[in-house]
Parts: sequence; structure tokens; C-alpha cells
Amino acid sequence: MTTRRAFFRQLCISAAALPVFPRAMGAFKAVSVDSIVSTEPWWKTGIIYQIYPRSFQDSNGDGLGDFPGMTSRLHHLRSLGVDAVWVTACFDSPNADNGYDVRDYRRISADFGTMGDFDRFMAEAKKQDIRVILDMVFNHSSDEHEWFRQSRSSRDNPYRDYYFWREPVNGGPPTNWPCAYGGSAWEFDKTTGQYYLHHYAIKQPDLNWENPKVRHELYAVLNFWAAKGVSGFRFDCAGEISKPLPFRDMTLAELKDNVIDYRTTGARLDEYFKEMRAATSAYPDLYFVGEGWGMPRDRIVRAVDDRNKELNSAFRFDFMLQNIRDGWRNLPWSLQRLKDFNKENQFDDDPHVWPIVFIEDHDFSRSVSRFGSSRPEYKDRSAKLLATMLLSLRGTPLIYQGEEIGMSNFPFTSVSQYNDIGVYNLWKDLVETGKVPAAEYLANNAITSRDNSRTPMQWDASSQAGFTTNSKPWLAVNPNYLQVNVESEAKERGSVLSFYRDLIRIRKSKPTLILGSYHDISGDHPQLYAYQRSGSSGTLVVLLNFSDEPTEFRLPISFKPKAVVINNVPQGKATLSASVPLLPWQSLILE
Repeated sequence: MTTRRAFFRQLCISAAALPVFPRAMGAFKAVSVDSIVSTEPWWKTGIIYQIYPRSFQDSNGDGLGDFPGMTSRLHHLRSLGVDAVWVTACFDSPNADNGYDVRDYRRISADFGTMGDFDRFMAEAKKQDIRVILDMVFNHSSDEHEWFRQSRSSRDNPYRDYYFWREPVNGGPPTNWPCAYGGSAWEFDKTTGQYYLHHYAIKQPDLNWENPKVRHELYAVLNFWAAKGVSGFRFDCAGEISKPLPFRDMTLAELKDNVIDYRTTGARLDEYFKEMRAATSAYPDLYFVGEGWGMPRDRIVRAVDDRNKELNSAFRFDFMLQNIRDGWRNLPWSLQRLKDFNKENQFDDDPHVWPIVFIEDHDFSRSVSRFGSSRPEYKDRSAKLLATMLLSLRGTPLIYQGEEIGMSNFPFTSVSQYNDIGVYNLWKDLVETGKVPAAEYLANNAITSRDNSRTPMQWDASSQAGFTTNSKPWLAVNPNYLQVNVESEAKERGSVLSFYRDLIRIRKSKPTLILGSYHDISGDHPQLYAYQRSGSSGTLVVLLNFSDEPTEFRLPISFKPKAVVINNVPQGKATLSASVPLLPWQSLILE
């Protein structure tokens, strides 16, 4: 499996028929659930939708998405049935790393609008009964942040220890730590003759959480946005805010395989999470979800245990990385590894741990292109199958923008079509040096590149998919937008979008799909994934045929199916018997 360090190092090494429900746009009304569900925190019973701001909706014709554009599309999210929206990095930034280098934590990026635009977005979200979650990049800031500008100005500046500064060792960096983007994690600064630490880009110096002043500044940022009505925060690089101190050289084994693992071993991580939670106690319903890349499962368990009052959930990437090698090579993925990951990520053995479930986000290519069928006739069906899995597992589901209409990978054929600087760096390092043939690199990267998930949202069949009036958006629109778009799918009963809407309503009407226990009943079936959800409201069985061939599955003796809850092949009847035949890429939920 590709580690995060290897991923980024290679990335940037050079530098039955469906039930009918009302679906009027903007008029979604959630189906009520029983009293057991209604007493749970909102983030346990809700569904989160992730927006990548620059690709969602442009309102002013500059080719970039913005807050007014997002505001204009909130009715789509309401009609879909989501309960909260996570807005990816949107603060003032010089954009050395697409907003993950923050220059001012209390200002909205000018690319996306003004604070007034944000306030109007919040007001409309509240009207639509949608909560808002913001991205907090607290492991590092931009080198253009005023704290760092002050910090690098002199050794005795009051902001000096807001960051990690160290003397040279033998005329070089203080330790042998590598940067995730290639080179050393230490950068020499001539102004004061010392090195500063940056786990990521040179323009992203790491903040010194050992300094209580830094922590209090960051907690004040959280309270600032909570006071504006924000309901939660996603914490970037959550496991790295506590550094393993004192600094030392990494061993050869750590350098080879475990850089990110080592960097998430800081002794004070739980202390910081607890302190952060306590500092925002005036807003007890805030949802705290961490990016858990590099954090081992046991550490995640400790951080999200509801008795510890730290995080509420954490994103785990073990499966997402299993079919990517060296940050660009595409490898066959394994259904068994998916089953194994889901089994341990359901945390069914620990009622104090609540997972988050996702199969797409802004850092990976499109799920239907990665895990669905390569045969055109089964593309939509496999997208619906993935939706069935996503929305029937234990945990809070995350839907990434465009996933609900089955957006797929862009047909990249040339390096010039990409926006991601990592792609260009890899081309320079691998192709221009003759290490890898251009055709091999392009073929693999077209499947694995994160630019696949960042192409503009496909709203309709008009020019530029209704995303912008600009003839050249920041990243090209996928040419399949004429067939795959919100407007056309909203009118089609059998579309991917219609299936998502129906499935979300079903999930909200059946407490077992939200809070029930999880038990894998697949056995050693090579192409079928089956599991059982059980709770006080009954038992449901989910059947997923992950293949281009028909198959059959024998249900457990104890389960007697009485009805089909949902079927992603409406024209294909589901047999309510002990042995259930399934068509290629068919998914069923039985009760």
C-alpha cells in the first residue's frame, strides 16, 4: 500500500421498483426517523457533502467557483437531502497549495468572494437547513502569514517560536527529515541564519503547537467562525500537529516506509485535541473531524472515543491508497481488501467510536472510474452500486461534489491538460529524464490523478456545463457533461442522481441503516460483497455484485427476505428467496 509520504513524494518529487418520493427542487423534507435516531448528535444521523469551491459554481465569469455561486446551488443540496456541507480550503491564501497555505485564518479568499458573500452563503444555508463545516489547516500556515513574516524577521521577535527554528548541523539541515513534496523538510533562511521546519511545501512552515500562544490563537479562530454559525471543522493533517520531540534523525527504516507514521507519533496529540475541544465549549455541538492520514487505527480510536472529548470522527485512507503506487501508478484494486477495510472501519466492536465513510474526495480520482465497471453499459449501474455501499454502512457518509451524478475521470491525453503542479514535476523527473516512457506515465496518471476530481461541476448541457460563462475555466470541463449533468438527471427517473435521492430518503427512514450493527456475510465469494445491518428496527441485508458477470448469493438461514428496499436495476426483478441471483453490478437492500 502506498504511504502518504510516497504518494506526495512521487507527486511533487522535483519540488423491485424503487419507492416513489416527492422530489421537488428546493422542497426536500426529510423523512422522520424514530426516537432512537432523533436523540443522536446531528453528525451521526446526517449526510455531509463536500464542495471544492473553485470547481463548484462560478458567479462572475472569471472561471473560478465562488461563494455567490455556491449560494445559488444550495437548493440542489437540499433537494438531494444532505444535512451539512464541508467547504474545502477557502481562506485567504497565495495558493501555493490550492488554499492549504493560509495567509489569514479570518479572511475569505478573494478568489471566492468577500466576507459578505460568505455571510450570505451562511444565511441561505441556514434557510435550507444545511449546516456548514470549514477546513482548518492548523499544522502549518503560509509563509506569507503575518505570524511567519514576524517570526523570520529576527531571532528575538515575539513570534519567533510560533514556528520551529533550529541551528544548522554540520553546515546542513538540523535533521534528515524529508519534505512530503521532495527535498529536505528544513529550509534555510538567510535573514537569521537558521532553518525552519516545513513538512510540506517551502511556503508552508509548520506551526509550533508547543507554544501555548499559538494554540490559543488557533482556538480563537475556531470560536470566530463558530460565532458566525459554522457547525464543524475538518482538520487538515490532524495527526501531525504534535511533533515527535526532541527532533532526531529518522532511521533508514523510517525514511523508507514510515515517514508519515513517525510524524504522527507526537506525545501531546490527545492533549491538544482535548484542549481544543474545551476551548470551544461555548459551542458544544461542533463537529470535529480529523484527516487521519498516517495515524494508526489505535491512535484514531483514542482520538475519536466519545468519552475522551477530542475529535468526533477521522478520515482513514488505508483503502483509498491501496491501488496507487508511487503517487501515479495504477494498480488493480482488491474487493477482499475493500471488505477487510470496511470491516475494521465500521468499529462495530466499539460503541464509543463513530466512523466517517467516503469513497471520493478532492485528493483522489473519481470512484466510478476507480472501482466501477469499465464497460459503458454498466457505468451508471456501478455508480449506483457504490452509492448503495456508501449510504448503507455504519458511519457518517460523505458525498463529494459530482459523485451524486456519476461524474467520471477526465479523458486526459496530454500533460498540458493538467493543472496540478505535481503532474508537471513528475513529468520532468520521470519522463524528461527517460526513467519512464511518456505513454506509460500518461496512461497511468490519467487514471490516478487528483485533477480528475477537480474538474468543474456539471450542471447542465449548456456551454461549460453551466459552471461558468468564461470560455476557459481554471480546469477544463469533462466532455461527457452533455450526458452527465444535474439538469438532465433530475428529470430522469432511472438516473444516478434520482437513485441517490431515493437512497438518502430510505436511509433517513430506516434507523437500522444509520445505527444498526454491521456483519460481513460475504464469506469467500470472489465477486460479491454482502453484509447485514441489524438494529432495534429490524435487519437489512445489502448485496453488491462488483463484477461484469451475473452471480448468485445464498442468504443466511436466519434471514427471511420479505421485501426489496431498493434495487439499482429497476427493470430486473429481485427474487425473495434463500438464493438471490444478481445481474452484473446489481445492488440490493433486502428486509
